[in-house]
Amino acid sequence: MEDKEAIEILTRIMDKYSLDTEEKEAISSAIGALGWMKLGGARMKNIIRARKAERDEMLRGTKKLRR
Repeated sequence: MEDKEAIEILTRIMDKYSLDTEEKEAISSAIGALGWMKLGGARMKNIIRARKAERDEMLRGTKKLRR
């Protein structure tokens, strides 16, 4: 299950059922954690893509190594 789908399901549960404060807080925490995981995954992909591009430029000789 994708993070986005899980977030949508948890949000629907919060809207559909009457939950006590503790249950709502637990679901909100889970939604927050899923959101941060999604952001972290996107950030890692961008870092990897940037490093590969930099490596390719260095191999072609169009960019020098940073120190």
